[in-house]
Amino acid sequence: MKNFEHAAQTLTALMEEQGLTAAELSRRTEVNAGTIRNIMTGKQTNISTRNIMTLAHYFGMSMDEFIQKIQ
Repeated sequence: MKNFEHAAQTLTALMEEQGLTAAELSRRTEVNAGTIRNIMTGKQTNISTRNIMTLAHYFGMSMDEFIQKIQ
C-alpha cells in the first residue's frame, strides 16, 4: 500500500458530485464502508491497489488518472 495525501479531498469531492454516501459507495463497489469513511476523514492515507482499482473503475477513470488525483 502507498500513502496518498489528497485521497480525502478527492474521494469526498467525487462522492459529492454523484450524491453518494460512504454506505452507498460501499454497496456499489464492495469496498468496506469503514475504509471509505476512513479515507474521507484522512484517518487512512494508505490505500490498497485493489481498492484504488475498484474506485477508479467506479468513477470512470484509469488507475493512473485516479492515482494522480489522490497523490
